Amino acid sequence: MTEATVDIKIIDDTSRRDCDAACGTDWSSPEAIGLAIRQIRERFGEETKLEYIDLSRTTAEHPIAQWHQTIRERNLSAPLLLINGQLRIAGQFDTRQIIDAVEAEIEMVT
Repeated sequence: MTEATVDIKIIDDTSRRDCDAACGTDWSSPEAIGLAIRQIRERFGEETKLEYIDLSRTTAEHPIAQWHQTIRERNLSAPLLLINGQLRIAGQFDTRQIIDAVEAEIEMVT
């Protein structure tokens, strides 16, 4: 497999909860992000970058802030999974689904 740089972003909004009970992975947890980073790097190597962004903690000038409007306009559920800037999943997902989406992304670019 050819090494490709893959930029993964999890965009969440902890000020807004689409689920009343504890559903899915709590991506605001440093432990959850740390585990996901380790598993993704084990699978794909150092050419992957995972970043967690909480929209409730960004300023209007932050480059990712435009997702506030996109979430409202398209009635999307947070968190969002972006791979190389493209929305891949809206709503709850886990590390296995991230890995599957990254594999699909790599297949598309190779």
